Amino acid sequence: MSALRNAGHEPVYVDYSFCERLDELDSMVAGCGIVGVAISAAAKLERAALVSRHLRSVAPGACFVAGGAYPSIFPENSITETGSDYAMLGEAEEAIVELADTLGSGGDPATIRNLAWLDEQGGLVETPRRPVIRDLDSIPFPARDVVDYDSYLREGMAEYGMVTSRGCPFHCIYCKPSTDLIFGGGIRRRSAGNVVEEAAGLADLRGSDSIRVFFKDDTITMHPVGWFELFRDGLRDRGIRLEWHCNSRVDTVTEEKVRVMAESGCHCISFGVESGSQRILDFYRKGTTPGQAVRAFDWCHDYGIEATANLMIGLPIETEEDIEATYELLKRLRPDDIIVYFSTAIPGRHIHTWARDSGYLASEDNPELFDPARNRAHEVMNMRLPYLTTEDVISWKHRIERYRAWRKMTSIDNIQRWASELLQNPLGAARKAGRVLRGLGGGRAD
Repeated sequence: MSALRNAGHEPVYVDYSFCERLDELDSMVAGCGIVGVAISAAAKLERAALVSRHLRSVAPGACFVAGGAYPSIFPENSITETGSDYAMLGEAEEAIVELADTLGSGGDPATIRNLAWLDEQGGLVETPRRPVIRDLDSIPFPARDVVDYDSYLREGMAEYGMVTSRGCPFHCIYCKPSTDLIFGGGIRRRSAGNVVEEAAGLADLRGSDSIRVFFKDDTITMHPVGWFELFRDGLRDRGIRLEWHCNSRVDTVTEEKVRVMAESGCHCISFGVESGSQRILDFYRKGTTPGQAVRAFDWCHDYGIEATANLMIGLPIETEEDIEATYELLKRLRPDDIIVYFSTAIPGRHIHTWARDSGYLASEDNPELFDPARNRAHEVMNMRLPYLTTEDVISWKHRIERYRAWRKMTSIDNIQRWASELLQNPLGAARKAGRVLRGLGGGRAD
């Protein structure tokens, strides 16, 4: 939205997160020349199609554009399912402005890069991809003033989202090549000063110099130590107290980096540990070792940063011994939290192609099974298992969650954090305690 604003257009942010009926959006969309519908994943496609069909009835003359991660990977399906006129591919800051300018002047959108549509015969047409934006500092900050943060906070949102980089240089089969289709290959980084300025703007918007942030980068720790030093010092100079957490890889942190991250306000790092079996890590093309995980978690413990272990179990080639190795690794890591997912074959990624070609794919027809978070919550899988049963994997999930609950109840650091939260947010602390007790009893932990 910021890019469109800066170009002289008047975008309207349409958020149906809190709507009870779709017609609550009608007054915002009526009369618009372009309607963009964001689709983040296959599991969101059905909802996006429903919304698009309704909005088309409200603004029949508008140009409908499907954008986001899913259309960048599957433009044809996005157009077909949502009835959109175009799909926007990859980064859109430049392309959406060019589309708005072109449609406004009666020009031909076929000249715009990063665009896809269906021709008269139903065939997909894609224009060439434009070079990615190398200087991320040149991109305007998100138009946060249009977001109803108060409603999100009332519904349980705890942190504001920010991003300091785009892309991922690694080769894990459960992410590639879709990340490259969204952001291009490699990685691009914002400067520390630019990120500090965005944080300062967010603090001003919310009227507080103390804010909680989740950095949604694939791997924020690709920044060197010097970047975090500048970030830490910039926050101090601006008088901003940032409490933040992030995702990371165990092979991209050092003791010095963890120390400086803690000094800049980092309170939690979620590591993609995935497995304690080197055989499984190598199959995933992860490029890490269990020993690197142990070192990374030790550093976090030393500097007071909560360390979360994200795991994936239930890969078709996995055996009982592989999952046992993962469980034993957890005892060495002593994580502050554990999130255990089932391995999921998501379309557009190498693991999906492998599962389909190997005969392990259980379903192509149910998009909900492509959502790892939903599969975890409902304890369902979308791959067949030759060496274990689904019940075996679920039983291991429960065993890991019981260990998680035991860690939560016996770790002095966790008890102190929970007690502090109990004073500041009694309801939230009570909910956490309930989840821990459910996990201890073998029930599903959120």
